[in-house]
Amino acid sequence: MKKNVIAMILTAGMAASVMAGCASSGEETKSAGTDTQAEESSQAEGAEGKVNLVFWTGLSGQPGEIIQQVVDDYNSSQDKVFVDLQYQGSYQESLNKLKTSMRTQDGPDLVQIYEAGTRIMIDSGFVIPMQQIIDEYEIDVSGLEENMLNYYTVDGQLYSMPLNTSVPVCYYNKTALSQIGYENGPETWDDIVDISQKVMEQGLATSGIAMCSNLIWSFEQPMVQQHYAMVDNENGRTGRATKTTFADGDLALEVATRINDLVANGYAADVGFTIDANRAAFWSGEAAMMCDSSGSITTSLETIDGAFELGVCPFPALTAEAPNGGVTLGGGSVYICDNGKGDANNDAIADFMKYIISPEAQGYIFANTGYFPVTSAALEEESVKETLEAYPQYQAVIDTVHNSPNMGFGPLYASLVDAREIYSAYLEQMMLGEITPEECIQKSAEEIDILIEEYNSSNVE
Repeated sequence: MKKNVIAMILTAGMAASVMAGCASSGEETKSAGTDTQAEESSQAEGAEGKVNLVFWTGLSGQPGEIIQQVVDDYNSSQDKVFVDLQYQGSYQESLNKLKTSMRTQDGPDLVQIYEAGTRIMIDSGFVIPMQQIIDEYEIDVSGLEENMLNYYTVDGQLYSMPLNTSVPVCYYNKTALSQIGYENGPETWDDIVDISQKVMEQGLATSGIAMCSNLIWSFEQPMVQQHYAMVDNENGRTGRATKTTFADGDLALEVATRINDLVANGYAADVGFTIDANRAAFWSGEAAMMCDSSGSITTSLETIDGAFELGVCPFPALTAEAPNGGVTLGGGSVYICDNGKGDANNDAIADFMKYIISPEAQGYIFANTGYFPVTSAALEEESVKETLEAYPQYQAVIDTVHNSPNMGFGPLYASLVDAREIYSAYLEQMMLGEITPEECIQKSAEEIDILIEEYNSSNVE
């Protein structure tokens, strides 16, 4: 494997905002690790005879504060290790900074990266597989969600530890939909059309669904649900991807056509092409539905603030008859960086890993964000039970994870970040009426094939 693989990171756009599961990594609120006094305090405390672990995060805003609290709780729970959580910007910015720092052997000990960066991280040569620490320290992962572990397991090894896992779900205005017979939200895209017609006819909402081209989950998930590979070698799972396959059959075209029809019939809100505008249309009540990350549940509840009852249901199937193996995941996981320190920090890393997958830590994250707990036992935590009782919206996240055997089938290839920008751009042109659904799919496949070929020719021996 050639070491210039990580150079392709610089060609990737700011795609952290593209992946709805990572949308919290870059919001405008105060971010973890950016306060100067807090950094100085962290460095001082870490020097007092403790093993100091530098942990880069890509989460800011409310999710970043929750992760910071988990780290603070760990630091207070023992006196041998100090974890210094440092916010590095979005996940993509963290990747870019990691490239530079690792070349100078000045990289962090741990880094949190979004799921789209999995193949890049594995190929980079910058990480130690998490499996090595699990095996050496006999970390018990038997209680972790198998569906999640499947995504990050490559060639029989778990490369990173899931930390904040989100899944795509459908948000809906339950106040409005209850009036037209959809108390539990849409189950299929056919339902989305029917709901859109009825809420608009009855003046319950201006639009049926908020949908922008950057919500790539709306394009990818129907294919994951039906176990339809976007690239060859079983979505890059049984071997390195060498070409796209989504344009070979009819399903990708059907998905694009469905999206196009929603826009052409006036059912989709005119929100432009940003996720922020998409959410604003739903939160304001303009649109009756939106598909987004489960990581937005807490923010949605706070923003809506009782203006209408928020409903959350699993991501709709394309049709009632279509195979539905559930969705793949978003969010981030933790990698161990091979930063030249050898095995000196492994004891501390193993201890911290045990803590962040504990029921207490994972239950706290879920109860305060909507990111699903990696550890099954977290659902038995009192804080989680109280959250589910007060906010039943979280149940849809549990149902989605447990009904997603295809979660580990999400596409895995190094060009995924750039590929998402490509088909998002063509979806945008299609939604504007500039190209047909057929052209959208064909052009996307052609350009992504070029990316995959260039990557493999430069980085695979």
